Amino acid sequence: MQENEHITPIIQRNKEELATGYPKWFRFLETIGLIIFFILVGIIAFRIIKVTADLWYFIIPSLILAWIFSDFIGGLVHWAGDTWGSVDMPILGPALIRPFREHHVDPYAITRHDFIETNAACALGGVPILLSCLLLKIEKDFPLSSFIAFFVFFLTLFVLFTNQIHKWAHSKKRNKFLILLQNVRVILNPEHHQIHHTPPFNKYYCITTGWLNYFLNSIGFFPKLEKLIMKYTKALPRRDDIGIEAAKKELK
Repeated sequence: MQENEHITPIIQRNKEELATGYPKWFRFLETIGLIIFFILVGIIAFRIIKVTADLWYFIIPSLILAWIFSDFIGGLVHWAGDTWGSVDMPILGPALIRPFREHHVDPYAITRHDFIETNAACALGGVPILLSCLLLKIEKDFPLSSFIAFFVFFLTLFVLFTNQIHKWAHSKKRNKFLILLQNVRVILNPEHHQIHHTPPFNKYYCITTGWLNYFLNSIGFFPKLEKLIMKYTKALPRRDDIGIEAAKKELK
C-alpha cells in the first residue's frame, strides 16, 4: 500500500468565487468605520498630547505593552476566523469569514487588496474600543486611568495595521526598510509566517510581530481552546477551511 493512500485530501473553497464575494454593503460599512476610527484617533491623540509633558513616562511602557498585546489580539482573531464559521453563514460569512478562506486558497490575494479591503475591518472593530477609551480620564491626577487610555489607544492603532503587516509578509515587492524590519523581527517575517501556511493551517496565527507564536504553540494554547469550544458546542474546527474529513483527521 502506497504511503499517499493514508493522506486525507484537503478540500477548500473555489478561489474565484471567494475573490468575487466581497459584499459592496460591507465595503460601505468598512469605509464609514474607517472614517469614524480616524476621527476618534484624532480626538484621543489630542487628549494624550495635552498631558504628554506630565505623563511622558507612560509612552514607552504603553507602546511596548500594546505592541506585544497587538500580536496576541491579532492572533486570536486570526485563529477564530480560520477555525470557526462558514462562508455560507448569513451576513458574517461573506463579510468576515470569506477573507480567511480566500487567504488559504490564494495567499497572494491579500497583496491585491486596497487599503480599505485590507485594513478597514480592523478599524470597524476598533471603533467601539476607541469609544470606550473616550470615557477614560487622561489627566495627571488619574495615572491608572491615563495609562490604560495610553495602552488602549496604542493597542487599537497597532491592531488596525496588523493586516497591513500581514499583507507585507506576502508581498513580493518590498522596500529595503520593510525588509529590514522583517529581518530583525520588529514586524512579521515572511519565512516565519510561512509556517502558518503549511496545511492544515493550524498554528502560528499571530501576524503582527509573530513574537508570541512559539510560546502559544509550545503550551498548546489554541488546541486547548478548540477542545473547550468543541466540548460545549460540538462544532468541528476548520471544517469549512480544509474539508470535513481533513478536519476530523486533525483531531485524532
